[in-house]
Amino acid sequence: MNRLLYNNSVLYRGTRHILFFAVTVLLFSGILYVQNDSNDFVPIFLMTLGNAVFFFGYAYITIFLLIPELLLKAKPFWFIVVFLLVGVGLSALKLVFSDYIFYASISPENMSQNNVFTLRSIVLNTKDMTFIVALFCIAKYVKDFILAENLRKKLEQQHRKAQTTLLQSQFDPHFMFNTINNLYALSLLNPDKTNEVISRMKTVLTYIINESLKEFVSLEDEVKLVENYLQLEKLRYGKRLKVSYSTEGDLAAAQIPPMVLFLLVENSFKHGSSLDAGAPWINIIVQATENEIRIETENSKPENLKKKRKEIEKGSGYTGLKNRLNILYNEKGYQLLVKDLGDRFKVQLELKN
Repeated sequence: MNRLLYNNSVLYRGTRHILFFAVTVLLFSGILYVQNDSNDFVPIFLMTLGNAVFFFGYAYITIFLLIPELLLKAKPFWFIVVFLLVGVGLSALKLVFSDYIFYASISPENMSQNNVFTLRSIVLNTKDMTFIVALFCIAKYVKDFILAENLRKKLEQQHRKAQTTLLQSQFDPHFMFNTINNLYALSLLNPDKTNEVISRMKTVLTYIINESLKEFVSLEDEVKLVENYLQLEKLRYGKRLKVSYSTEGDLAAAQIPPMVLFLLVENSFKHGSSLDAGAPWINIIVQATENEIRIETENSKPENLKKKRKEIEKGSGYTGLKNRLNILYNEKGYQLLVKDLGDRFKVQLELKN
């Protein structure tokens, strides 16, 4: 039953309209049959059927043409003018059909002796048709509101699920394990730097706990998070790690989903540099303009690391990132490219404002 009422496929929409039309015609035919004490149902049914074509036509023209093209585009004056003109025109046609075509061919004895094709009759008929159109509009937009509300709730659930999944997967436990080990070694060899490392770890963890559940955060805050993360990674790699990190634009004004930049940078370590026993390097570029945010990460690739692009995307969290971005931006609001360039990995992300 719910599928018949709310499914918007052509089959179900067509079925709904046909059923509604049939029920309406039969209902009004029955009412007229009882009120007129007629012994013949067929002429009343045919008359109601013919008139219903005009009523439904007026409703469909209003709902699917006039409202979207005029009213919803902030043209109320033209909507009213065209709405009334269409109503008057269809009313005139309906009166011609009912009195001069239908009765003349089906039931000439029931033809009106007086000329019903007058301005007054047209105006009254237009009023009656307008009332029916109003009922149609109310029914349609109540249904659309229910559909929109259900879709909103579904998107909220998907959003929360995506955020929870991302939060659980994006922070690499190996990073914590390695940092704690390095912190222990540092406390023995160079205890003066211990407080700095603990402070940076606290900053990273606090951000993950407090900010990652938000929908958007300042790009400036995200950059500060990554800067702390890079300092902690440098502790693990030492002087052999080369990091180039540049930012451009008004970072404070730009908004970005939390942990997106962090995830891209962390993947540069996890799926490239962390496996490079030589001299790993990472280049990070963050650019913010009025219309978009552009992030590019590029990192060295060990010679013995041979992965195809699809395997990289599947195993490095990019699938989860795409799902989240689809919810926040839709497919046209962002572009994510993951490239295996042989000797290095390169990731490019563009987010539209």
